[in-house]
Amino acid sequence: MERRKAADRRQKHIFVSEDRRSGPFDRREKNHRRQEIEEEREKIERIRAFKAKDRAASSASPPLFTKKRLVWMGLAILGLVVVFYLIR
Repeated sequence: MERRKAADRRQKHIFVSEDRRSGPFDRREKNHRRQEIEEEREKIERIRAFKAKDRAASSASPPLFTKKRLVWMGLAILGLVVVFYLIR
């Protein structure tokens, strides 16, 4: 039975521990991944801001009774009052 050489075994251990220390993100360029995540967050924030602006615009609907409509309704009521007065 052969004995392993101590130096070789130690070298393998150092390689594995260095690989764990650097982690998978370092191998996949951690800085690029962080930048992609940040860009994704900015994109989501822009979409949310756009939707919020759209909701605010839709909730500010025009008033139910405008001045023009009130004038016409007043004239119609006045006309009805005159008609009922003449019928009586």
